[in-house]
Amino acid sequence: MATQTDDHQGVEELLDTLAQNNDESVEELTQDGMALLRVGFDELSDMGQIKEFPEFFLRLARSTGLRLVLLKRWTSGLQVFLEENIQLPEEAKNKRRDGKAPIPSTDEDIFHALSEDATVYAGPVPVKHFPLDLTLMLGRGSRDRRIIILPLPSQNHWNTFLYLDADKETEKFLAMAEILAQFSLARMCLINKGIANRKGAVDRILKSEISRRQSDLAKKSVTGPEPTADQALDPFVTDPPTEDQTQAGTAVETAAAPASAPVQEIETKGMTPESILNHSGELPALPKAACHIMAVIEDPGTTATKLEQALAMDQALTAKVLRIANSPFYGAVREIDTVSEAIVRLGFVAIRNWTLVTAARSVFLSPGAGMLYQKIWRQSVMSAMSGQLVAQTLGSSNPDSVFIGGLMQNIGQLVLARSHPELFQEIVNDSAAQGLPYHIVERDRLGFDHGELGALLIKEWNLSQELEEAVRWHHGFQEEGATNNRVAAMIALGEEIGLTSGDTGENRDSGPEENLSLAANYLQVTPETLEDLKARAAELKIDPHFFS
Repeated sequence: MATQTDDHQGVEELLDTLAQNNDESVEELTQDGMALLRVGFDELSDMGQIKEFPEFFLRLARSTGLRLVLLKRWTSGLQVFLEENIQLPEEAKNKRRDGKAPIPSTDEDIFHALSEDATVYAGPVPVKHFPLDLTLMLGRGSRDRRIIILPLPSQNHWNTFLYLDADKETEKFLAMAEILAQFSLARMCLINKGIANRKGAVDRILKSEISRRQSDLAKKSVTGPEPTADQALDPFVTDPPTEDQTQAGTAVETAAAPASAPVQEIETKGMTPESILNHSGELPALPKAACHIMAVIEDPGTTATKLEQALAMDQALTAKVLRIANSPFYGAVREIDTVSEAIVRLGFVAIRNWTLVTAARSVFLSPGAGMLYQKIWRQSVMSAMSGQLVAQTLGSSNPDSVFIGGLMQNIGQLVLARSHPELFQEIVNDSAAQGLPYHIVERDRLGFDHGELGALLIKEWNLSQELEEAVRWHHGFQEEGATNNRVAAMIALGEEIGLTSGDTGENRDSGPEENLSLAANYLQVTPETLEDLKARAAELKIDPHFFS
């Protein structure tokens, strides 16, 4: 960002004065706000280059406390280039190894609409048209804030965006920022060879979101209290629906609820684990090469030579097996470079497990999967490896079953995300907003949790009934009627250790801090042993190929 000049000090000085006076009344703020707008208009009117506009809003954010994010939209999604008054993860700022943008977006979201319409979006977060990964990065309560998104032109394409929002302490400045954003857009259109604003998709998204919120508010007001003064209907949204909106089936009310109105929840009555798993039309199937390798391993007459020949059918899996065999997780002391040596070091069961890991990832994580889905997957693999450490430490006769259980217990989340992405988004958002474990919100909304979905997938993939039961009960191993409780508790403890040792992010699925040792207590694991397991699991993070 360029250094601001002495000619452009007015807005910042006025804002510093406002910020220093916390007891200022609304009337005084309005008077000073008009002065702020006049000075802002003068500054913006003097600008002759597009790059000066984000510099202006960066200074505005620094002076007011408004949160600001500068994003660029590529064909594969969004990338963060700058933030102010908010800390975003580093992975949001760098393209992925495959060259794709870190935040997936679609042709249905608000950023695509802004690119098409070249207009300002100012209103509530359009939940169904806002990238899930970005919602989670912006933090708890973000979807209930009023936001401003200002598109910026580059070579006649409006593919860069300034995002602004505010908390209760700084929302008094947001209305002024909106006016300045609208004026900036007009100025940029003139600078950028007179490109005119277009209207269409953004307007429909805004009206659709406001209508959705008002509909929910109306339902709640039948038995609830009257709206307070700050919940008054918006008098400006009074236009009847256009012909295009009517044809598209967009319901537009004559008055709108405020941005803080609660969002209507997706109807989940009658939903079952089976209906969720079958929603896409057919159950997700394992790749043929993986099925062949697993069948070879399960054959009692299989030899190392036959397994080596089966692995040769999938070069990517062969390379992964070699990397895993040379990893510290399997105690590698010297490097091996042949599949036959890898088979000897790992054994048939471990190769079967990692074949399943690779196959399951290919089923659920498409090349454009977002950071949240990637995080769930990483946590599933961490839980699997941590669970195997638990089983080995406790002398389990079949630690590999705990490994697969740890992998499959969170795959139920990916099943829901794939089958009902909007419902999945609501549960993740509610979990973050309420500070509750994900599976607790799941049970409240659905009547069951992702363990049920993972168990169904295990049954579909013919893994084993004992594993199916353990995954189903890994969040309820102490409940009446639970089966295969000990393995279920090992899976739960592996997940707990994986969460505290790995990359947890927003997808925290364990209970409150005081409940973290429920599984440890059930399994009679001492605090010293638990700490040792966590330390050993933390070392597993040095093997990034486990997660790819």
